[in-house]
Amino acid sequence: MAKLVHDIQKKQHRERSQVNDRKRLGFLEKHKDYQKRSRDYHKKQTTLKYLKSKVKQRNPDEYYHGMNKARLGRDGLLIKSRHGDDANESSLSNDQVKLLKSQDVNYIRTLRLNEDSKINKLRSQLKFESQGNHKVFVEDKKDLETFDPLKFFNTTSDLLNRKENRLSMEQLSSLESQDNIRNPLLNLKKKQRKSLKLASNVKRHIERSQDLLSLENKMNYNNELLKNGSKKKIVKNGVRTFKWKKQRKR
Repeated sequence: MAKLVHDIQKKQHRERSQVNDRKRLGFLEKHKDYQKRSRDYHKKQTTLKYLKSKVKQRNPDEYYHGMNKARLGRDGLLIKSRHGDDANESSLSNDQVKLLKSQDVNYIRTLRLNEDSKINKLRSQLKFESQGNHKVFVEDKKDLETFDPLKFFNTTSDLLNRKENRLSMEQLSSLESQDNIRNPLLNLKKKQRKSLKLASNVKRHIERSQDLLSLENKMNYNNELLKNGSKKKIVKNGVRTFKWKKQRKR
């Protein structure tokens, strides 16, 4: 006979919480909480002890190559320089700045040309429906009264209202799938969704191309300001422009 020991509900040993009179002191610290706090405290003390010993054993005449690119700030923190081994080099020269900015302009120009090529490619795929009307001129009122558009355009009644690609009867007879051609509204919704998607892509690329063009013009304008020559600042209607003195080019 199996024992019924495992079927008896055991007593749950729960840890005591903070008493109501000491709620203001926060949660009641358990032994596991004390262990975490103790380990963290001793780890920090060990680190501080190691750093103090390193400071005491430091040689003031010690040299290593990292000293050329680092210095101590006012707050005692280490500041690393990005200008290489020359400690006196605090900033880039004017020629170096112009070179870097010219490379940035070339990169922006490359992106803009890529966007323009994408726009031309998408525009070739995008075909809008014509919006005009087909006007037919007749000789007199008699011809106007007896005018038959089906006979004049030599097409079917389904294709008569189409403003583009209106096939004639001879062209329809030469095609094998005449049923699909005579129903112009068969895939109209599908084509419209595809055209709208292409149009949105073209619009997005055009906006990006315009943003890149304005950025390129602004960078070229800033590069011109870095060049030598006397110039005069002109402010008109809140817009700042510069006018250079005319120089003879040899």
